[in-house]
Amino acid sequence: MKRVFHRYLFREAGVATSGVTLTLLFILIATRFARYIGQAASGQLPRQLVFQLLGLSTLNYLVILIPGSVFIAVILTLGRLYRDNEMSAISACGISPIQTYRPFLALGLVFAVITAVLSFWIAPWSVRESVQLRADSNQLTRYGLFQGGHFHQIPSLHATFYAAYTSPHGRHIRGVFIESQKNKHINVITAQSGVFIKSFETNSRTLVLENGYRYQGEINSTHFDRIRFAQYGVNLKIAHPERPIIQSRDGESMAALFAKPTLRNQAELQWRISAPLSLFVLIFVALPLSRTAPRQGRAWTIFAAILFYLLYSNLLGIARVWVAHGLVSPQVGIWWVHALFLSIGGFLLARLYEVDFRFWSKRDRVT
Repeated sequence: MKRVFHRYLFREAGVATSGVTLTLLFILIATRFARYIGQAASGQLPRQLVFQLLGLSTLNYLVILIPGSVFIAVILTLGRLYRDNEMSAISACGISPIQTYRPFLALGLVFAVITAVLSFWIAPWSVRESVQLRADSNQLTRYGLFQGGHFHQIPSLHATFYAAYTSPHGRHIRGVFIESQKNKHINVITAQSGVFIKSFETNSRTLVLENGYRYQGEINSTHFDRIRFAQYGVNLKIAHPERPIIQSRDGESMAALFAKPTLRNQAELQWRISAPLSLFVLIFVALPLSRTAPRQGRAWTIFAAILFYLLYSNLLGIARVWVAHGLVSPQVGIWWVHALFLSIGGFLLARLYEVDFRFWSKRDRVT
């Protein structure tokens, strides 16, 4: 009987966790996708990088979403048992509320392993890749600099650049227009095509234009000199970015955090460990928090669970900042937050047991 019941709870909570995770992930992805599309439309981000950055950010989101999704799923599963009087029937069969922890802890262990892999290795890697893609997005690739179909400013030349088409690798362009102004003189260049060439000596780039015209004149003047050229070189004076240095600790590897135990590194390390650890804290609190009266709506329970999770996660974030700035010693770290909410769960569980004890005592007296 117990084994069947445990498998039932494990399956129900697992399905609910998947549903909650996918729902929240869809909302976050849609929000992030709209942001990336806006940046791509304004020329701040190459269209080729939208889905790459979206996939990398999704891996980072899962570290936060999985503990909260498991917590909400356990609340929903237990809340339905209380609402439909199934928990009373289960208690009558000799299964105590404490024994209902077993399938949820097994589920938590599965997702804790997944969360640990994401938090320790995959999420930091995704942060590093995102930073690198962002650094390269200003020039598309190691060859190109501009996205086709958009106007771009070149501050070093005081110029405006436009290319109707840019090759997938960003090196070759077509339909080129460049306009620059300096000392009341205006210079306009048009060309059928062009190619970016990197100078390894100066680590800068030269745009070699082919089959075009160069117009020179004064501003507010109707007289312009026109020069036709077969090839014309424009030094863009834009250095190729080196591999960016990861300023945020989010992208540091676990080995780097252990090798240099600074306050910020210790705060980041404890934060990553807290992701899988928080699963068990939330599951422990879920049992007393999910109790509802029969036929009572579960809206209040869900609201209380979300409020509890937000308070828990925000306190973890605050404690992380305190450790990083030396306001709290690394020995205390952010562990006090877990201890606090475990104490809250224990208090709520003690109250739950007191109610059950009175119920069974009254029943024994009547018998």
